[in-house]
Amino acid sequence: MGKMKKLILLLLFIPLVFACDYSTSRIEENSTLLEFPAVVSGEESSTTSVYQLEWLIGQREGSHDGGILEQTWLPPRSGTITALVRSTKESDTRFVEIIHIREINGSLELNLQIFNNSLEPENISATYSRIHKFELSEIGDKYLAFKGVSDGAHRSLSYQRSEGDIFSINIETNVGDRFEIKLKPII
Repeated sequence: MGKMKKLILLLLFIPLVFACDYSTSRIEENSTLLEFPAVVSGEESSTTSVYQLEWLIGQREGSHDGGILEQTWLPPRSGTITALVRSTKESDTRFVEIIHIREINGSLELNLQIFNNSLEPENISATYSRIHKFELSEIGDKYLAFKGVSDGAHRSLSYQRSEGDIFSINIETNVGDRFEIKLKPII
């Protein structure tokens, strides 16, 4: 009977050891996926990476045009960083916007598309591109600026996160109007 108990315990213990070893290896595998080197071979990389934009991550909101603008940035992954924007006023969703920044030829490109409340692409004009394309013009410490390069895109668009976690969006429209939107973290 003593040998039988030992055999049963051994049979129960072996799968547990393998299960623990497997979960540890999965943790190590997953954690390596999230490591992004800031320095390559002891020297700073000459390319601009979306992983430099981790300061964008988070949910924020603020007043805009008599309503509320909400913006949520997801963490960088696979060479892209993406945001979802929603503009509301009272009980009306005015638009939803998807922002997608990706690495292109050692720089960054921002594409955005605006959708109406039915998630149909916004038609501003037949002559303008539905997807607004921007090229990186400047990057700094918690600062990012783009210039519009597609028909109908804003002339410029910049993001900055300052002291007190205030997030500023500065826009110069395609007709030259300038405005700033300030967002605060959603708690």
